[in-house]
Amino acid sequence: MPRLLAALLSVTLLAFSIPAQATILWSQPGTTLVNNTGKGEDILHGAIKPQDTNSSSTLYFRLRVDPTADSVIKAIGDFEAGFVLTEKGEEHLGVGNAFGAWAYCAWPMPKTAKGYVDFNSANPDPGKSWEYMRAGVPRYIAFKVEFIPGHDARVTAWLNPDLSTGATEINQPTNIVTHFEANATFDEIHLVFRGEFKGGWKFSQMVAGTSFEDLLIPHFWQRRWFIVVTGAGLLLAVAGIVQLFERRRARGQIQRLERENAVAAERGRIARDIHDELGASLTKIHKLAEMLGQPGGPPDNMGGLPKIISNAARDTIRSLDEIVWAINPQNDTLSEMADYLVYYTEDFLRSTGITCVLDVPLKLPDIPVVAEVRHNLFMVVKEALNNDVKHAAAGQIRFGLDFSANLLTVEIHDNGRGFSPDKIKPSGNGLENMRRRLAAIGGQLSVQSEPGQGATVKLQVAFPEITVK
Repeated sequence: MPRLLAALLSVTLLAFSIPAQATILWSQPGTTLVNNTGKGEDILHGAIKPQDTNSSSTLYFRLRVDPTADSVIKAIGDFEAGFVLTEKGEEHLGVGNAFGAWAYCAWPMPKTAKGYVDFNSANPDPGKSWEYMRAGVPRYIAFKVEFIPGHDARVTAWLNPDLSTGATEINQPTNIVTHFEANATFDEIHLVFRGEFKGGWKFSQMVAGTSFEDLLIPHFWQRRWFIVVTGAGLLLAVAGIVQLFERRRARGQIQRLERENAVAAERGRIARDIHDELGASLTKIHKLAEMLGQPGGPPDNMGGLPKIISNAARDTIRSLDEIVWAINPQNDTLSEMADYLVYYTEDFLRSTGITCVLDVPLKLPDIPVVAEVRHNLFMVVKEALNNDVKHAAAGQIRFGLDFSANLLTVEIHDNGRGFSPDKIKPSGNGLENMRRRLAAIGGQLSVQSEPGQGATVKLQVAFPEITVK
């Protein structure tokens, strides 16, 4: 986040480092309604240095006019409306509509025998056809005044020019431009509307500067606030995408570590099983074999030693088979696990004389079952069967398995002597150990029994929501 804030700050500083409009000498953005003003009043109030016949500067002006009085026909009538440069009370250059003008015009004010159509200029642009300034059609007017010492100023006027960011006076369409010379010295600027028409003109967004760029009106997407907001939004979007990828990468790393931890835990479990099961069995066989090889043969009470060694070897083989089954990835399905539990139950009970009854579906969904779940389920079933053989004195054991609604249920029921579960010591019969194993895989163990009524051990494990095939 600190890096993101630094980036946002950089964009903000960059946006505000964009050069501002060069040199705005004066502006009046609000709207002013002008009607029957006579010569009007000064709106400049000394904001611009007066220009006289010795001036050599260049000034640019922009105004927006909204005529409310002009008719829709070309006969303008006797009225004048405009933005007027005035010196010592004498009107010099006006921009707008004037007596006798058929269209938009810039007119030099007093004393002309030629009228206003030719702008009273010694060198007017010939053959121009200007758009008539009419009511209800607002227009921007821009004009440039180049002051030449000892001569009339050169005036360039644009009607409704392109004032967007990047526009220049050179790339304006030629049909909206006029050039002429006129006396443009001034110390005041007046807004005027006088004549027989009522309603007047509205003037707004008036600006004076030293370059055409000072007159530009950027679109909202070209303004600095928009650049800042857009830049910040883009940065936030990029930061969000980066953060999303970082989260995914972190999630992937966590999953990889979890897999590695799971593999390490499985290796540790296998090592413990080998040590506890195979190690103990092989040590027992080793000791028995040593006794068998002692001089004079085994003691009288050890006459059955070869059978004991055979049984121990068989148990060791069975333990090895269990370990191999638990770690073999080909057995990581519910159907494979059920097949092995059935096989183990039948094999375990075969030598005990106890009848085995199976209640298992012919087909189970082929859903994945991880090694940890398979191992713990098997160990609980093994412990339950071992308890039955040792303590129940049963003639029959029913092994049932069911899977529905993503819940696996295994029931081991015997018809033996039964017992009172509330009187069982916590350390007795391995029940507490069985509960811990099931709890480790999100399962539950329940035991139902009464003296003389047999016992039922129920194992339940919920599986994640999956699509059953």
